[in-house]
Amino acid sequence: MARVELLAPAGSPETLRAVLAAGADAVYVGGAQFGARAYAKNFTEDELLDAIDYTHLCGKKLHLTVNTVLKTRELEEQLYGYLLPYYERGLDAVIVQDAGVFSFVKEYFPGLALHVSTQATVTGSDGAQVWKDAGAARIVLARELSLEEIRDLHEKVDIELECFVHGALCYCYSGQCLFSSMLGGRSGNRGRCAQPCRLPYAVTGDAGDVGAHPCKGGAEGAARGGGVKKPACQSGERYPLSPRDLCALDLLPELLAAGASSLKIEGRMKQTAYAAGVTEIYRKYVDLAEHGGNYAVAESDWKRLLALGNRDGFTDGYLRGETGRAMISLSSPKHTAERSAAAAFPQRKRHVTGHLRCMAGEALALELTDEESGKRVCVTGGIVQEAKHAPVRAEELDQVLRQTGETGFVVDALTLDVADNCFVPKQFLKALRREASDALREALLAGYRRKADRSPHEYDAPAASLKRKEASVWEDVLAVCDTPGQLRVCAGRDAVGTVALSLHSFFERELSGALEEAAHMCRAKGKRLALALPAVLRAQTIRAYERQWACVEKLQKEEFFEGFLAGSYDALGFLRRMGAEHVMLNASLYTFSARAEAFFRDLGYADQTLPLELNAGELRGLDTAHGILTVYGHAPFMVSAQCVNKTISGCDGQGRRLYLSDRQGKRLPVKAYCGVCYNVIYNAVPTVLFDGAVRAAVERLSPGRLRMDFTVEDDAALGAVFDAYERAMRGEDTALALFTRGHFRRGVQ
Repeated sequence: MARVELLAPAGSPETLRAVLAAGADAVYVGGAQFGARAYAKNFTEDELLDAIDYTHLCGKKLHLTVNTVLKTRELEEQLYGYLLPYYERGLDAVIVQDAGVFSFVKEYFPGLALHVSTQATVTGSDGAQVWKDAGAARIVLARELSLEEIRDLHEKVDIELECFVHGALCYCYSGQCLFSSMLGGRSGNRGRCAQPCRLPYAVTGDAGDVGAHPCKGGAEGAARGGGVKKPACQSGERYPLSPRDLCALDLLPELLAAGASSLKIEGRMKQTAYAAGVTEIYRKYVDLAEHGGNYAVAESDWKRLLALGNRDGFTDGYLRGETGRAMISLSSPKHTAERSAAAAFPQRKRHVTGHLRCMAGEALALELTDEESGKRVCVTGGIVQEAKHAPVRAEELDQVLRQTGETGFVVDALTLDVADNCFVPKQFLKALRREASDALREALLAGYRRKADRSPHEYDAPAASLKRKEASVWEDVLAVCDTPGQLRVCAGRDAVGTVALSLHSFFERELSGALEEAAHMCRAKGKRLALALPAVLRAQTIRAYERQWACVEKLQKEEFFEGFLAGSYDALGFLRRMGAEHVMLNASLYTFSARAEAFFRDLGYADQTLPLELNAGELRGLDTAHGILTVYGHAPFMVSAQCVNKTISGCDGQGRRLYLSDRQGKRLPVKAYCGVCYNVIYNAVPTVLFDGAVRAAVERLSPGRLRMDFTVEDDAALGAVFDAYERAMRGEDTALALFTRGHFRRGVQ
């Protein structure tokens, strides 16, 4: 078994040197652009170039985060110039989320390993296979996976797997969060998350009371809650979305056995003492786990980890397949650490041997040999003069040559071939020492250097999309429904051409019945039917769908069946494996750029839900002829493996509706989709893009289709929405009281 990689974070050159000295095999850093920590200090270009060299001289690797989604002009005009110096210097890998960035790097920087970010939300073998086929070298797995799921993925797909083992956890599946973006314009997908999940929220029920949800957990908490109307989360428990920090130190042997290739410590924004201290402890136990035998973590190391920093203690996350209250830091979102002097981590140096020849009348010659690689260099200086008075002593030469300072080398052995009558000025000898060190350094780094053999052409605007007739835009709506009741209402409206049933609302035992009912409804109403797969598709759900696939195959033979909506790479891979036809992309498969569109088009997926974070002007640069514009719906703020209801009162499997009330009085609906075991937090108000104020902008955009999403609405609310839509089509006032334009006008940074 190949040695597992210990991957440490670094937010500064000082931290990089410290984590390498503490035992990291590789380091990941962010540069000045395109990283998911836009508000961190990050590395300047010169610092990053030096970091690449330093890491390689240590015999280690450096990975660069380019894990945000890029707009077309950023990708085509800025990315190449940004990456070029790092590529040519020998950067080992880039961590990417955006499919457009992935294809760009693959095309123009072919020697660079591509690691798919956890932001891509890969949760199983189907998604991993999609990325492997595209050319990925490694998958950074979603943090929500269990040991069993990691093992299953490893056995099915031959690709490197990177797993988080320590540090902060997001409440949401990474890459499935629009919370910060929709509330304040700071997009997590663009590296600017404001962390609204760490703010206080009151948890209430439909009637505005807490009922059996007093934030005490379990049956005991429910009994104490009674029916008293009072704010949820008493006794200071006001942070239902704030997870504790991850610590998987106890589970390292199991992670190695499951097939993890790289163990990742989170913390690019943490201090040097934290990053290096955590790395040192994990180095100790990774080595212990690899060597086998008895494995146990010393109490002193647990205490040291806690002292370095924690968030109301630690959790081992999802690795044991558990979720719930124990993972949440309900009383405080703060990361706390004990103040103590940082441990000293000496600079890593390469060991060399040297030989000096010093003969009067000959050129002074110094030879250095790197002990690890065997590389050897020899430099010569001026002609050595005969000493007129006191000749140089061998001890003096030895002392000067061993003073390697910040060169990155330490001289283990030095042989001297010195005549008795030589005169060598000290500064002359120091210059020769520096020249030899530089020559050896370049010899060691030469193997990492590379040249880019091509560059992108000047930016050309994408070809104008084929425009559809304006009438067809407004008269053929795709209505995506959570429930059969919503589907019945939508199927009865003239503006709807296709109804899509969201499969995440159904347990396996209910699925065949729901599909039969949907098919019957579409036949009766003359509508087309599509199926929307869950936002996140885990192995257990996939197995359930495989068992029910005969029902889907029967549907695919019907003329009214239009196809599928997929919102994850695992869904794409699953549908491909099952031979599904006509797959449309949900907005969570981000197509911010023409190149991202091309990536999916090459895979066979042209029809895409247009990104929710681009404004109208930016959307016009995309292939709107195949674009599906969402003109109504409560935007999904978070898709989470955590469950607010389970945290508050324990899992009841009922999918009970709750609300999160923030400090400004906004009441965010929370739906538990028990059939697929995830939570979705929705915006308090819907996005509306069909009334007179934006109608002209939508028509200029001319999308191939309009879409409405129905999630938290009852029958009356659905009727009101369609009534408003029909009034808008007649040029009348829509009369919807509370709504937002989303990012259609403002966009994100």
